Amino acid sequence: MRLINESVTPIGRRPRNFIGEPLVRLVGWSNLRQFLDSLEESGELLRISRPVDIELEAGCIADRVVKMGGRALLFEQPRLPDGSISEMPLAMNLFGTPERVKMALGVDEYSEIGKRLVGLMKPDVAAMAGRPWKGIPLAKQALRMAPKRVKKAACQEVVVENPDLTKLPIPRTWPLDAGHTMTLPLVVTKDAATGEQNLGMYRAQVYGPTECGLHWQMHKHGADHADAHHHNDGNASGEGDELRIPVAICLGGPPELIFSAISPLPDNLSEYMFASFLSNSRLPIVKAKTQDLWVPAEADVVIEGYAIPGETRTEGPFGDHFGIYSLEGEYPVLHVTAITHREEPVVPMTIVGLPPMEDGYIGEAIADAFLPVLNFQHRDVVDMYVPLQTGFHNLAIVATKQRYPRQARKTCLGLLGAGQLMFTKVSVAVDANHPVKDLQAFLDTVHQRVDPAHDLIVLPGMVADTLESAAPWENVHDKLLIDATTLPDADPRRGGPGLPKGTSGQFTPDWRRGEAEAPGVEVDFVAKVRGLPEVSDTLLLRPSMLVVTTKIDDRPDPRTGMMAIQEPATWAIQVEASRAQRQRVFQLMNSIWQLEGSENLRWLFITDDDVKLHSAGVNKRLLWQLFVRFDVGRDLHFDTDKKRVAWDATAPVPHPGREALAAAGQPISALDPLLPIRSWPAITIHDPAIVTRIQNQAGRDGYEQRTWAPNVTRW
Repeated sequence: MRLINESVTPIGRRPRNFIGEPLVRLVGWSNLRQFLDSLEESGELLRISRPVDIELEAGCIADRVVKMGGRALLFEQPRLPDGSISEMPLAMNLFGTPERVKMALGVDEYSEIGKRLVGLMKPDVAAMAGRPWKGIPLAKQALRMAPKRVKKAACQEVVVENPDLTKLPIPRTWPLDAGHTMTLPLVVTKDAATGEQNLGMYRAQVYGPTECGLHWQMHKHGADHADAHHHNDGNASGEGDELRIPVAICLGGPPELIFSAISPLPDNLSEYMFASFLSNSRLPIVKAKTQDLWVPAEADVVIEGYAIPGETRTEGPFGDHFGIYSLEGEYPVLHVTAITHREEPVVPMTIVGLPPMEDGYIGEAIADAFLPVLNFQHRDVVDMYVPLQTGFHNLAIVATKQRYPRQARKTCLGLLGAGQLMFTKVSVAVDANHPVKDLQAFLDTVHQRVDPAHDLIVLPGMVADTLESAAPWENVHDKLLIDATTLPDADPRRGGPGLPKGTSGQFTPDWRRGEAEAPGVEVDFVAKVRGLPEVSDTLLLRPSMLVVTTKIDDRPDPRTGMMAIQEPATWAIQVEASRAQRQRVFQLMNSIWQLEGSENLRWLFITDDDVKLHSAGVNKRLLWQLFVRFDVGRDLHFDTDKKRVAWDATAPVPHPGREALAAAGQPISALDPLLPIRSWPAITIHDPAIVTRIQNQAGRDGYEQRTWAPNVTRW
């Protein structure tokens, strides 16, 4: 990174001008190697010189190091499955701390990026009309954002004669992964009609030397381009009527490219332009050797090829960012036509699984960086937090203005149409001054301000993330909006003199109006619950919020999961197991609600006994446990007057649903869920033998010993 003083700046610090203000960096990272050199100079890079297997071992080391807040890793001798050593080093955990993410982006605070973007989005047209020179800085910035086309590029210093994906150090990180998968691929596609390119990040499973999967979900631009290409006969290429979709997968390059590929950009701002914006210099791009695409000139490796519309292959399972394996699916195939690379390339990869992981820090950076943009587009939004422990899409805490009745609800509904926020499963609206990243404050607010009868809004049949395994159908699930804001004076629930004339009040408990402390259960009540035979353990989060664990017989095995029910002939056993699970949950729920003193227990969370409720850091583990396994439409249960709610977060046993049972002429029980339960995948757990191996190597490799929690290696 070149700054004004041409020196390497310590992580999280930048040079300042004569009045002490931080200077915007002049030039970003030229390439990945430059960033690695700076990490090493700052003491943030660990080189591992011994041979390390890309089969499970490298990923296990990376997982250990990222969970310890350790250094970036450079495996100098990655060992391929055939026993040979790759000619290319493997880099992992490059962005595994907030400090390194800020270093990669050249900022002290992520919001600096968003503020600069807003400056581009809302130029003062009136001022520029009277003083045209006021628009010169904006024009200069726009010119710097245009990528620069070059004829020679570092990414094409070497053109591989016989391209072979299996020679690249592409890890397989989890025991049940279907294959070796690229996890930081920059995938270049093109709109067949307009010629506009897109840079996205879609994992790519290697099938063989010249074929890999393209996991672009239907909501992504890659899928849009593929569909447009398929229906645009005038741009057909290849032999006969075959339409070939040009694709390039780029590995490495300046860190800004990685952030550009996954950022929620407006449609009129390309990823290449945003990378130029981040680095404050024009991104050099070069024409691919065998495809009609322009690729980053400073990429380390470029894999060129094409996809054929309609051709798919089974992809997955894959240990994903929810901490579970994403299910198998049919996805397009990339046919490799060329591989080019730098003379001394480095291949960057990441590992995703049970949080915290490197992708969590990247995701938090993007969320904070684009918050000013979100504030600009949605003026009521003050702050927002999407906890990495929930897999991002499962929970959003939104601090919002609340001037008029139900304003916060309107704001949250609007956010469901804002880019990737459309996947949000549970949105919680809080007051504008609420510290959104403070979990304890969050629990206080939910306890004090949420009346389940009126503050929980279920939105049926909404868009779901393809990776959302708890959803009853792929890409479709119900959503939950929780209003935890202070009632404004004009709200009918507030009552009193603040109401408009002629408006009657709506009955609301005094504690919900903020006039009293919210009620809760007594201490001896928890002892009663703990004494129930179905209860393994209890944790009182707040006087109205109780977590209960229970043991479910025949639940999905965390190491293997449980396969879906495909045919009626195979239903009997799993249907009975699913009924037994639900009977256990309902029995426990009703037993607790029937206890004396339970009337003020507004929140009952039920989950499996694989979480230790009184262990260190349990609150973060609970976030994962309660949100990843939970489906709004199937697992939210109210009592008769909706004053209390039970939240079922036990690992679901697959079930075809009542509709399928009825269609097949099968008997239906009251315990059968209305909605189906798909395959429930295994949890991302390392191979115990691999854990033992790297434990024994820790001292020699240079990373610290770590005592793994029992649920990381065994269940």
